[in-house]
Amino acid sequence: MPVSTRLLLAIAASLLPLSGTIAAPSTQPASTAPASSCQDDASRCPAWMPSQAEMRNTIADHFCELAEQGRIQPRVKPLVRAESSPLNCGALGEQAGSNFVCGGEMRFIGKGGEMDTITFSPTLRREEDGRIAFYVGNDEEGEQVWRVPAPRATSATCAGR
Repeated sequence: MPVSTRLLLAIAASLLPLSGTIAAPSTQPASTAPASSCQDDASRCPAWMPSQAEMRNTIADHFCELAEQGRIQPRVKPLVRAESSPLNCGALGEQAGSNFVCGGEMRFIGKGGEMDTITFSPTLRREEDGRIAFYVGNDEEGEQVWRVPAPRATSATCAGR
């Protein structure tokens, strides 16, 4: 990753108000979350930024997929649902197609209502087909690798089956 990209990521991450690795769940329900995924600032929140609802769904899809694959281990069993807190996002460029960063909490909810939360701030982008992809690193040739998560509906882990 070029130095300028790292610097932009560091700046964007510093704009996101996140606490430690385990955090208390947000008290703002989805129905009262703002429609936009970022604050109204032209340099951080251009018109092309995804909505709060779209980002929360995509983030939940991503974390359910990670739990399904065993790459994360929520401390609630059985896991029946995953949902994102309201997010704070920032664009890394004003032009459409620029990468962006979103931060918030992921809540993993068990059958008895118990909850495990983690904080996150991944780098994302919108793919040409309109779906949102997560930056997962660089391949052996130094090319960026992006991944679109599978929908939660396909997850046995998060669908409560």
